[in-house]
Amino acid sequence: MYGAKIRMIREMRGLSQENVADELDISQSTYSLYESDKIKITGEMIEKIASVLNVSPLDIMSHQPVIINFQSNKGTQQAIGNIETYTSTPKELYDEMLAAKNAEIERLQKIIEKLIEGNH
Repeated sequence: MYGAKIRMIREMRGLSQENVADELDISQSTYSLYESDKIKITGEMIEKIASVLNVSPLDIMSHQPVIINFQSNKGTQQAIGNIETYTSTPKELYDEMLAAKNAEIERLQKIIEKLIEGNH
């Protein structure tokens, strides 16, 4: 559920899966399973990953796009490449956000219908 966003942030930081896995003291293959949403990420692991990626756990769990201030040690071209990579949000994230908004619209429509029925 959070894998795509974690991957996006990691790539924006210019880190490899191996870099992050080493910081978390887990194997790269286990870390890869987190990013591909093949295993559930615990709250504790989200906190650890957020710490390594230098973001808030809420940045990972939120449906809002993440804004990251970063400096690249690979120079300006790398930084520009990172910015270009993250000007678009992955389709999965948009789909999740759209589904949440549609559910909210349905909930509000039901409330409106009940209010209208109550006034007649």
